Amino acid sequence: MLVVVSDLHFEEETSDVIPGNGDHPPVAFSRNLPGRAHRTFIAHIASEAQRNGAKRLDLAFAGDIFDIHRTSLWVVDNETRARPYVNSSQVEKDVEERVLMILQAIQDEPGVVNSLEAFQMLGKGRYFDRGEREFPVPVSLHYLPGNHDRLSNATGRIRLEVRRALGIQSSEKPFPHVLTFPREGAIVRHGHEYDRHNFSIDYSSKDVIPLHIPESEYEAPPFGDFATVDIASQIPQLFRQNHTDERIVSDPVLRKVYLRLLEFDDLRPQMAMLNFLLHMPKARVNQSDVWSAIEPILERLLEELHDDPFLQMWLEKMDKKWQLDAVDVIQTALALKSWRLVGIPLGLAQFISKTAIDSLSESPGAKELAAREEAIRSGEYRFLIAGHTHSPATELIASDGHGERYYVDTGTWRNRIPATPDFKAFGRLKTLTYVIVYGPDEDLGGNRERGKLASIDFWSGITQRWHSGEA
Repeated sequence: MLVVVSDLHFEEETSDVIPGNGDHPPVAFSRNLPGRAHRTFIAHIASEAQRNGAKRLDLAFAGDIFDIHRTSLWVVDNETRARPYVNSSQVEKDVEERVLMILQAIQDEPGVVNSLEAFQMLGKGRYFDRGEREFPVPVSLHYLPGNHDRLSNATGRIRLEVRRALGIQSSEKPFPHVLTFPREGAIVRHGHEYDRHNFSIDYSSKDVIPLHIPESEYEAPPFGDFATVDIASQIPQLFRQNHTDERIVSDPVLRKVYLRLLEFDDLRPQMAMLNFLLHMPKARVNQSDVWSAIEPILERLLEELHDDPFLQMWLEKMDKKWQLDAVDVIQTALALKSWRLVGIPLGLAQFISKTAIDSLSESPGAKELAAREEAIRSGEYRFLIAGHTHSPATELIASDGHGERYYVDTGTWRNRIPATPDFKAFGRLKTLTYVIVYGPDEDLGGNRERGKLASIDFWSGITQRWHSGEA
């Protein structure tokens, strides 16, 4: 019995909280699920294991379990300016210490404490269901890094801490980047391998994707590391510095904009961030007021980052030499430092945003790239299971003499902010997804006399309660 979860995104949230005062409540947004969600999940798979005659449990944590990147701790009280977008094989002491500090801060979050305790208990073969119980079959826990926890593989000390936190047997050995379960016919990846912005190599131009991608391609930092730390995590802090906590707490517009800046990671697609900020119809917030609050922050950000060598390298790498696109506009603006003369016209920002969103359809998606997996094409494996996108799905990617093969997207365990087709309205959903794959001698049902290959249960839930006055 193989169970796969991904994108739990345990996150440090405390540093983003703006304390309230006597007249106004704190400004805070929580993304961490309460521990009871994970306890209920474990109790459910215990029940399924018993009901379906499972022989053992392999629980695979398929990446982005700890959100090491999305935290303000990279940009506050960081005198050495340590950054995570370094090669994971070349991490120096200051980055290692910062990663360990962030991992501890994540574990200290109230919502995370009980969740990790549930996994640690499972690692010992126990779980909680109206009292502590013994798990009905032997348990093995597996973990592979994603893009937001890429540095969990950087050093022996970090690997020890990640294993301890998740209840995995202690070791300094490097984590794998792909897990294979021949008995269940499943390959497990994180899925960032299919995302050119969050993996060091663009596999959209490759005809075949090997099962074992070179280690060096996982070690190298992608552009997404920079975008998450020095843009997504830094903008809220610059917003606080520019507008002051006192004003943000008391000003309705600043308060709503700040909260939306904190929600950035839950937005899909993330390139719609500008639209997400500008379109708050329920809050009756004027777009010009929002832009007035954001523009000075973006100007400060450009002053800090315009000549960053990592940014320049990736812009050059992403530039399509044969056509004018958003990258060309950004490169020109950075070279001319045009914001110093005319500021940042809203129209220009909207043009760049629209061009970036339109470009999403130009590259093949995860389903198409999963179909290029060598081990899927050959029929050696039946399931390619991965997360990263936050969009749960089960897609047929091959069907021939080797049988049907499927790409299974494990979604996420956090809030999702979906967009309408025109990217001018946004919703909020609480989501949870996990996948169970049974081997030939499990989940036999009523066909015990027939030869069984494998079976799959795809559990994906959405829940939300709406209240009047929500923006």
